[in-house]
Amino acid sequence: MTYTTSKSVLIDERDFFIKSNSYDSTTTPSNEIKITASDGAAEDFFGNIAVGSGRIVVGAPEDDDNGTNSGSAYIFDLDGNELAKITASDGAANDFFGDVDSVAVGSGRIVVGAWGNDDVVDKSGSAYIFDLDGNEIAKITASDAAENDNFGWHVAAGSGRIVVGSRWDDDNGTNSGSAYIFDLDGNELAKITASDAAEFDVFGYSVGVGSGRIVVGAPLDDDNGSGSGSAYIFDLDGNELTKITASDGAADDQFGFSVAVGSGRIVVGAILDDDDGDASGSAYIFDLDGNQLAKITASDGAAVDWFGYNVAVGSGRIVVGAYRGDDNGTDSGSAYIFDLDGNQLAKITASDGAAEDRFGYSVAVGSGRIVVGSTLDDDKGTNSGSAYIYSLSEDHNTYWERILDTYKY
Repeated sequence: MTYTTSKSVLIDERDFFIKSNSYDSTTTPSNEIKITASDGAAEDFFGNIAVGSGRIVVGAPEDDDNGTNSGSAYIFDLDGNELAKITASDGAANDFFGDVDSVAVGSGRIVVGAWGNDDVVDKSGSAYIFDLDGNEIAKITASDAAENDNFGWHVAAGSGRIVVGSRWDDDNGTNSGSAYIFDLDGNELAKITASDAAEFDVFGYSVGVGSGRIVVGAPLDDDNGSGSGSAYIFDLDGNELTKITASDGAADDQFGFSVAVGSGRIVVGAILDDDDGDASGSAYIFDLDGNQLAKITASDGAAVDWFGYNVAVGSGRIVVGAYRGDDNGTDSGSAYIFDLDGNQLAKITASDGAAEDRFGYSVAVGSGRIVVGSTLDDDKGTNSGSAYIYSLSEDHNTYWERILDTYKY
């Protein structure tokens, strides 16, 4: 599935952080591993990725095993060996199991959203919990599911919690949005909405959990102008701690389009920020209390790069996707690596990148790996999709994350 946007239309386990003064800036395609689905086919859109707990998970939302666009996901080890393919036990056509930002791994669990699932009512949505070997543990839906809520649009797992966004929930007005917190067995613990929720804010469009915090994006909130966007920080029980916006937020920036939390940092993407040209994009780094530490943009940012479409933080690194970058042809895509203070360490592109591949459509970092999705790569047919794995040199951050992964905290 592909999406378009305009200025007016919206298109891990518990973290223990030890900051290192030494960062590896050598992550380049020289240590690249490319992965595709063992049974990949045209229009599968394989490439929606997550990494953690010693696993890489890649969604393919338009795979057709259980009907047209029913969707699937694939589990790999950290070296790119495929371990299992998973689908929903009750998968059906147009469920879109494994869509963008609908895969997560952390705290010893894999979570896959299926926002188009119709179990309760049309497109009320669902999500599925698996162990690290791909055995389904539970299917979860919202306790108050309603038509077109899109529960499962974005999922996150970490710090002993599973968080599921429901971007079009209507509790506080049309498409005001909500999110739900579950334990690792799929028991619903809380439903959360914004303290100042309003219609069309789409709270829950993006969600993140880690470092003892839950973060929820509301990219069409209007605090700094129409569609300027915001994000909200909660504790693990669902108590709202603070609301954050960009220090220089402006109308149509869509701050909160993407969020991530880990390694003691919160990162928020603002896909339509204009610092380097119209819709060049940016991202913002916050501490766990919501204090802004830095704003980051690409060193070579350009108009319509959409830097910040997807963000990730872990293993002492921040990764930002810009899938509309043109280094290897129109919309070939790129990703950028930063340290936790916002210093750019590297830019990466696919070693075999080509026009329209959309490298950077999805990004993830954890377990000592950076993984970048390229959903429109054509290795196994038009738009079959692929992903690329890059190894990080071990430092304090990656060492402790690897140890904790081993014990699945």
